[in-house]
Amino acid sequence: MRLAITKSLRPGARLGKSIYNDRGHILLCEGLRLTQKMINRLVSLNIPYVYIQDSRTDDIIPKPPVSGKLRREAINMIETTFLDMKNKMNLDGSFTIEQANVKLTQIVRNIIGELKRNKELMTLLADVYTYDDYIFTHSFNVTLYTLAIGVELNINDKNLEILGLGAILHDVGKMLVPLEVLRKPGKLTEKEFEQIQKHADYGFHLIKNVHTVSLLVANCAYQHHERLDGSGYPCGIKGDEIHYFGKIIAVADVFDAVTSNRVYRKAMLPHQGLEVL
Repeated sequence: MRLAITKSLRPGARLGKSIYNDRGHILLCEGLRLTQKMINRLVSLNIPYVYIQDSRTDDIIPKPPVSGKLRREAINMIETTFLDMKNKMNLDGSFTIEQANVKLTQIVRNIIGELKRNKELMTLLADVYTYDDYIFTHSFNVTLYTLAIGVELNINDKNLEILGLGAILHDVGKMLVPLEVLRKPGKLTEKEFEQIQKHADYGFHLIKNVHTVSLLVANCAYQHHERLDGSGYPCGIKGDEIHYFGKIIAVADVFDAVTSNRVYRKAMLPHQGLEVL
């Protein structure tokens, strides 16, 4: 089977893998022949690409890196934690993170375990999912990519847990950014972009006040938009001034961002995302 851009699909193409929503329910089954109506619906659901059957690539059968059950548990936990904090609408949301810390850490451990049992780390895009809220799914995807990189780099388990928790919480500060700014389809004004940029600072202060969480986790939220040449934010630091974990999460964050549909940009295919990186 092979990946195909959803908008390029033609009626009669046969699905190579089932398509799920972010709760793990099947929307379209593997082997189904697509109609134009189905293709239009997939486009409207912002699904950037699907797997289709192709006689030239019948021997390529990607397997998911983590189970659907773990994926659902992780996204549900992220959603619960983030929304609970958002409902407080102030920096006292640190208490919410402290309450969720044990469960979030266990999710990280479970992802690490499944990744280590799956030696084919390049199958990270094996399943296709729709999503109701980008931030929660994005946080899970970034965690998955981040930990896959960490496993490949032979980072020890203790540091992998810190790195994974930093990835899960890297965008938690966005819960304090106005929704109309986060979901604005057009170009942001200078003031709106400044509001977006503040999520790194918000996340840092939320996490650093949690005494049961390593300060490195807060640092991940603070530095994941910094860039090697100093063009990033919030501090514009360069090179080795950026923590190693911040660099890893930045790579995972950008890869998921460019390979997902956003309100202001269509998704790239994975190989295109790698070219951008």
